[in-house]
Amino acid sequence: MYEIFDNMCGIVGLKGEFNQDDIISMMEIIKTRGMNSHGFYLKNQNNTVYNNNFNLSNFVSDNNIYNIGIGHNLLSIFNFNYDDNCLNLQPLVYNNLVLAFNGEIYNFNEVLDFLISNSYDIDPKNDCELLINLLHYYFNKEHNLLTAVEHTNNIINGDYVYSIFDGENIAVSRDKIGVKPLFYGERKGLQAFASERKSLWKVNITNIKTLAPGYILYNFNLHSPKNLIYDYHYDKNYKYTEYLHHLDIYLNNSVKDRIKNINNIALIFSGGIDSTLLLYYILDNLEEQQNITLYTVGNKDSMDLKYAKNISKSLNLNLRYYIVDEDTVWNCLDSTLLAIEDANLMKLGVGMTLFIASHMIHEDNIKVALSGQGADELFAGYKRYLSTFKQGYIRDDGIRYTDFQAVEFELREDIKNIYHVNLERDDAVTMANGIELRVPFLSEEVVKLSLNIPAKYKIKNQDDDIRKNILRDLASKKGLPDSIAYRNKKAAQYGSGIDKILRKKILKEINLNEYYNKLVETI
Repeated sequence: MYEIFDNMCGIVGLKGEFNQDDIISMMEIIKTRGMNSHGFYLKNQNNTVYNNNFNLSNFVSDNNIYNIGIGHNLLSIFNFNYDDNCLNLQPLVYNNLVLAFNGEIYNFNEVLDFLISNSYDIDPKNDCELLINLLHYYFNKEHNLLTAVEHTNNIINGDYVYSIFDGENIAVSRDKIGVKPLFYGERKGLQAFASERKSLWKVNITNIKTLAPGYILYNFNLHSPKNLIYDYHYDKNYKYTEYLHHLDIYLNNSVKDRIKNINNIALIFSGGIDSTLLLYYILDNLEEQQNITLYTVGNKDSMDLKYAKNISKSLNLNLRYYIVDEDTVWNCLDSTLLAIEDANLMKLGVGMTLFIASHMIHEDNIKVALSGQGADELFAGYKRYLSTFKQGYIRDDGIRYTDFQAVEFELREDIKNIYHVNLERDDAVTMANGIELRVPFLSEEVVKLSLNIPAKYKIKNQDDDIRKNILRDLASKKGLPDSIAYRNKKAAQYGSGIDKILRKKILKEINLNEYYNKLVETI
C-alpha cells in the first residue's frame, strides 16, 4: 500500500564546466529545503554519474569536470516508503529524460486519466512520476523538449518548479503564479539555476535573475508563455450573486486540494478575514483523521493575538502562539535576513512573522502550512487602492485609468508582480524551517475569477475603510461573525508588532543594509 507522495524540495542545476564540489556546495547551502534525501545527475562527454540517495554531510567528490548537473534536496511531506523501503528519490530518470521537481500537481487524477487514455499503462505513486510520464508523452510526440514542456504546462494545474534534461537540452519551468521560486544567472563558462539565490552565490554568480511565472528557461534562453494568467479575461459579466457563488466553489475546491492527504495541517492565523475564511473552508473539508492547529505571532498587546484566541476558543481549536519582544526580533534577525536574501524593511517585518510561525510549526513536526497570501492583491485589501481610485493609474505607455478601472488594472499588476514582492519571501522563510507553504487564494481558478470580478464589488469608493467587500460578504454568508468578516485590514508586520520593534529599537542600533551585507559575506 502507498499514498501519493509530495515532492517539496530545493533544486539546483549547472551547465558549462564544473566539478562535483560545485553542485554539492549549491545543495548544501539550501539543505533545509529538503533533509530527507539528496541526489544528483552529472554528465560530461564521456561519463554519466547518477546518485539519487547519498549523505550530503560526508560526501567525497571526484576530480572530474562535468558539463551538465542537476541536484535535488527532498522534503518528504508524508512518511511514505515504497515496498523496498526506499524514499521516492530524485532526480528521476525515465528513458532519456531526467527530472527534478519541486511542487504539487493538483489535477493529478485528470492528468493520469489523460495519459491512460493515450495508452500509458502507469500507476504513478507521486507527482514526479506523473509529470515525467506526461513530459515523455509529449516529447515522443513532438520530438522537441521545449514544445513538450509548453504542452505539459498547459495541462498541469499546480504550484511547481521543475527542470527536465533530454540528454542534449535542458529546460526549467515555473508555475503560472510563481508560488515556487527559481533563480538563474551566469558567469564566464558557467550557467546555473537554483531554488534560492545563495546557491548561485556559492558558484560565484552574483548577477541573478528571477524566472518569471509561466516562463521557460530553455538552454538558458528565456521563452515566454503564450497566455499569462494576469491577462485572462472572462467572455461575460456575471451578476454579483453569481460571482459570489463561483468564488465560494473555487475557494472550497482550492482548500480541499491543498489539505488532501495531509493528516496534520497548520494554518498561519491572524484572526483576520483572510485566514479565518480559510479556516472555515478547512473545517468544511476536514476528514476524520485530519487535525488542524492555528499559529499566531504577536506582541503582548497584539490585536491579531486577541482575535486568534477568541476565534480558537469559540471553535474549540488548538492555538499555538508566540509573544514577540525586542529579544525575539534580535534572535531571529540573522536567520530571517539570510532566508529572504534582502534587506527590505517591509519584507523583513512580514518575513520574520512567518519565520517565527513556521519555526513553531516545525517544532510540532508538521510539514505543510496554509496562509491567506494573495487575498489583498485579488480583492483590493490594501489602503493604497483608495489612492488609486482617487488619483487614477497611469500605465507605462501613458494610458490613464480612473476610478474602478484604475483599481482593476492595479490589481492585475499586483498579481503579475506578487511572485517577487511576496511569494519568494514567504517560501524562503517557511522552507528555512522545513515547512511547505500553500496559498489557496492563488489557485488558478480563484485568480482567474477574482481578477474578473468588477472592482465595484471589491471597493465601494475612495473612502471605503475596509475594502474586499465581496470576500467579506462571502465570509458573512459562511457564518463568520461580523466582527471578523468586516474587521479592518492590518498587515502582518503591523499586526504582530514586529515592524514597530524593528523601526523603534533595532534600526537605532544598526544600518540594515550594512548589517545584511556583512551577513552575506559569511556565506
